[in-house]
Amino acid sequence: MSDVSGTPETQVHTTTPAPGVLQITLDGPARRNALGNGAVRGLEDAVRAADDDGIRAVVLTGTGGHFCAGADLKAPRMAGRGVAGPAKRLGLLQGTVDRLHRLPKPVLAAVEGAAVGIGWSYALACDMTVAGESAFFASPFVERGLVPDGGCAWFLAQAVGTRRAAELTMLGERLPAARAEAMGLVNRVVPDGAALKESLELAVRLAAGAPDALMLTKRMLTAAGNSPSLRDYLDQEWLAAALDLTGPDPVEGVAAFRERRAPDFGGHR
Repeated sequence: MSDVSGTPETQVHTTTPAPGVLQITLDGPARRNALGNGAVRGLEDAVRAADDDGIRAVVLTGTGGHFCAGADLKAPRMAGRGVAGPAKRLGLLQGTVDRLHRLPKPVLAAVEGAAVGIGWSYALACDMTVAGESAFFASPFVERGLVPDGGCAWFLAQAVGTRRAAELTMLGERLPAARAEAMGLVNRVVPDGAALKESLELAVRLAAGAPDALMLTKRMLTAAGNSPSLRDYLDQEWLAAALDLTGPDPVEGVAAFRERRAPDFGGHR
């Protein structure tokens, strides 16, 4: 589909470039992969598809040298009088961010170019981010008379504290990939054009890993960020570690270590 200007709207595609790896691609290079209503729904469907047991790792990326330029402000608004339309769209955006963040498997963002607005929120919802050298991140909501959405302010406050989050959200300045890495918001910076390749290599490694242990580790990291004290966190850690010991992952992992071979965490599924 296209808008009145004739520019094709962003589409969402899913592929499986390696066993157990799902690649979700935002495809609208003429719009820097900005998200209209169709793309928002397509991304929600793709994230739901990622919750399949056969998928062990997910990579989210964009085409045309960009990740996502945010919401498509030229796209038609969702139907509804008054606040109903914007509220419906915001609810869908938030639901997709939350579902992506809570997927019980590793999720990586492969970022080239712009990751702006809700696009940055989607990257922040992932567990790891690989960025090209020229990539940048921005939350320019306030300068447009808007407030950050998609959990952006929450993710940033959790990751870098409220003072730096205030700078990033209130000023809306571009955050280059190198500085984002220094702040702990990006895991790896690679040459431009290599973010997807690096992310897929990491995803293949993770897809071959122990699924139960990875799922529980992801939950433990979330608990660590939300626990008011070490004691509260250790209670949750105890439960996660006990649950893991009831499954097949430790059996295979320890056996592989003793036999000096690579573990096979897929064979016992």
